[in-house]
Amino acid sequence: MAFRNSVARREYYVKNREKELASRKKYRDNNIEKVRASANAWRKKNPEKVREYNKIYSEKIWFKKKEEEWENTLIELGYGDLYKS
Repeated sequence: MAFRNSVARREYYVKNREKELASRKKYRDNNIEKVRASANAWRKKNPEKVREYNKIYSEKIWFKKKEEEWENTLIELGYGDLYKS
């Protein structure tokens, strides 16, 4: 599909975003084994990226747990109004 410029391309993708997301979900739901095999093959081919993504994910979880602990500490000390609910 040829677009006149980048603005036209962007408008097309914004207009059809929901349809595209539904199409992807339907494909994944109908081809579970294929998608799983593809993901496993990618992981096998890109171990350094997998390690990097796992590190980022685990750091996010770690920070979230620490934030929850801090919020609980503030509540226990009576400073519950200092954090966003």
